[in-house]
Amino acid sequence: MDAADMGLAPSPSPSPSPPSSPRPPTDGSCSPTKVETFVIVAVVGIMFLLHVLGSLRRQTSHSLLHAIVSGVYTLSYPLVSYTIGWMTSSDCLSNDFAVWAVCLLLLLGTTDSLTVCRLNDIDNWKAIYIKHLFKGFMVVLIVLVILLQGNYDDDHGNLWWCPVLGILFVGVLKSYVRIASMRMVSKSYLFKNVKVILEYMKHSSKQQPEVPLDPVTMGGCRFMVTGEKHCVKRAWDKVTTVEQIWRYKGNLLLHGKLASSIKDVCLSMALSKMLNPRFAGFKLCDVEIHHDLVFKGLLAAGGGDHDKLPPTYERAFRVVEQELVFIHDLYYTRYSYLQQKGRYLALCLPAIMVALFSWLTCLLVKNRQGPDQSNILGVTIFITVTLAFLEAYQLYLYLASGWFKVALIQSYVSTPCFQQRRGWCCHLIETIIGLLLRLKGFRPWKGRLGQYSVLNDLSHRCQFWNCLHYATLRLVDKVSKKRRQSSVKLSDDVKKAIVDSLRESNGHLTNGVTSLQNNGIHDRLSWACSDASATATDRGAVARTILIWHIATTLCQQQQDAQSKMEGAVRTASTLSNYCLYLLAFAPQLLSDNCSITSEYILDQSIDEARKRLKGAKTLQERCDKLMEISTSNDGDGDEALPLVQGARLARRLIGDIKEPTLRWKVLSDFWAEMMLYVSPSEDARAHLEVLARGGEFITHIWALLTHGGVQKGGPPGPQGIV
Repeated sequence: MDAADMGLAPSPSPSPSPPSSPRPPTDGSCSPTKVETFVIVAVVGIMFLLHVLGSLRRQTSHSLLHAIVSGVYTLSYPLVSYTIGWMTSSDCLSNDFAVWAVCLLLLLGTTDSLTVCRLNDIDNWKAIYIKHLFKGFMVVLIVLVILLQGNYDDDHGNLWWCPVLGILFVGVLKSYVRIASMRMVSKSYLFKNVKVILEYMKHSSKQQPEVPLDPVTMGGCRFMVTGEKHCVKRAWDKVTTVEQIWRYKGNLLLHGKLASSIKDVCLSMALSKMLNPRFAGFKLCDVEIHHDLVFKGLLAAGGGDHDKLPPTYERAFRVVEQELVFIHDLYYTRYSYLQQKGRYLALCLPAIMVALFSWLTCLLVKNRQGPDQSNILGVTIFITVTLAFLEAYQLYLYLASGWFKVALIQSYVSTPCFQQRRGWCCHLIETIIGLLLRLKGFRPWKGRLGQYSVLNDLSHRCQFWNCLHYATLRLVDKVSKKRRQSSVKLSDDVKKAIVDSLRESNGHLTNGVTSLQNNGIHDRLSWACSDASATATDRGAVARTILIWHIATTLCQQQQDAQSKMEGAVRTASTLSNYCLYLLAFAPQLLSDNCSITSEYILDQSIDEARKRLKGAKTLQERCDKLMEISTSNDGDGDEALPLVQGARLARRLIGDIKEPTLRWKVLSDFWAEMMLYVSPSEDARAHLEVLARGGEFITHIWALLTHGGVQKGGPPGPQGIV
């Protein structure tokens, strides 16, 4: 196919043309301005947004940020197609179009580490692969047409094509890495990987069944950190385990905060491999070992090295937090490719891109000729500089990721010379490894708890939402269903209360009755807890219990002296109370009592009842006072079974029977910590996986911790606890 067949005007003269010299348009043809505009929007705007916001999306659940990421991710394909169409139909074809076309290809396959925005997109990896092939073919066609039509007799013309073709080739490789990362977590491949891990665990248990697990020194902990490829060939001895890393005598893993941190990162990687079968529908094996690791290791006071370590609750949630980062990256990013056969291919490609874009920028600056070339060439230079910066930024994110650190430690442990520390060369390499291990990226989780309060939300009305409800043909909910949420920072008091309650329960979770028994008030307040035996048949029992205790906690908090300080128990109880109701209102699929329809009905009924009974009360204080009056006057009538009235009765009993505020708030704090644990075990592992892409939730951290401990709701830990 020649240029005439493509509708492209030939060069007007045989004289040498600079790389950025546009060919003059014929009458009626477009100018490069439109193409220029679309390229700037696509390459700079969308790619920059995906780089920055794509890295932030697992830190926050803000709907606007995720809507922008999903929107620009979806928009990238039609925008690239439209812009390439302008290029192929333009009579003013410029040599700069080759650079722009290559940059557009990068937008599809190499932007940040993002692979998919939604979990359902993973199974469509073949369709995305076909789209990449088609767009890549169009880009290669444009580059070849420009290359065949150009005359490059100047000093830098031939060199100018070298980085462009290099960028095109590396871009194709990065697209392959993205598709390969998606393919690894598709259903067919995921089942194979999970079976490999389960087979390894069975093999390791049979080989050394008499070796118990020491949860402090990790002796006997044969959890796999890396080495799935060796398991396929049954080379079990080449697998890197947690025990090997803990016993390695290299300088980087002996003492100090860095050693403890790196060991915990490797432990998180191993735990993520043990949790991954839940997402594929498998049962976990070695439940007893998991129980020892959780209750005698992560939750044991004073466990770990003898250096200054973070508190037990801090370390437990730090390990789980990093574990969920590995799970998130496996399904939604391409960082996991660092664990595949081409171990450092994904890491080297951004570095090569930075070098190629820098080289191309230098050549473009040298070829700049006169003011008439300032517009198009200036845009091209701006694009190449921007992409060089974004590739460097992506390289740093790779180096700071836990995947790279685990790969680095695996190489470090498998090299015996580092253990002997002989020679200045080993010492220098060890120093470089230590510096790389200290790199820090973005915080992996938002660290905030959603908050929702029924009594605070009663006055939330807006006619705008009612109008929008009808304007969008009922796509937007009416104001009665538009709930207003907020968030607070996850405090150490909350984490400590959860860990203390879990350690005290030893895995036997109840719906709050144990905390009442420990505080000596079970006989007086047990009526406010749903009957555990009825929970199996009444899917709304947990929802009603949460509502009753939430109303009581809100009323007790409002009775506090306005000038008194919020003590730890008060903050813990109120935070967990509002968070449980937030889950009930916005994420009921994450709760163990996960009948979303029933929970939503009970909550809506309670809100409607509160609006009817508290009509005219404008402030929170007025609502609380009126509700306390209602609880006094409704003893014995038919409305006392309503969660709203029962919550007010419970508040009156708490305030009247427990005169000491400190003890009262200890009761509430202990109850909510136990209730938070009680509602966390869930069979719907995919729901937790989906929420990881939207910022994550604290209940997912608790769910993962309980899963590793073999904990089920209402029963002791054991094989029956893993579903």
